[in-house]
Amino acid sequence: MLTQRYQAGEGTLAEFSSNTEMQKVAALAEEFYVSVLRDDEEPLFVSDEATLFDVWSGDMNEVLNRCKQRYGVPVSLDDARQPFWKLLLMLNSRRIT
Repeated sequence: MLTQRYQAGEGTLAEFSSNTEMQKVAALAEEFYVSVLRDDEEPLFVSDEATLFDVWSGDMNEVLNRCKQRYGVPVSLDDARQPFWKLLLMLNSRRIT
């Protein structure tokens, strides 16, 4: 696992997992935040290891229903357990426009 280290202020060091894959799907992520999460939540940092469970803290059935409404395809709990960047690619490839 790759990590990134950031120094914020004097002597403060924070370590984050890589977000290389998330950066590649930044536009898809932004669309998801605006269209699915709406004003409920927008994460500040999403690592490549994050899942939908890390991005959304509300009722899981609610966000799965929102995904279905937005993308036109059902999303299972198994889908939600994969890395979030993979979920975004899956939703985009299966979407009904």
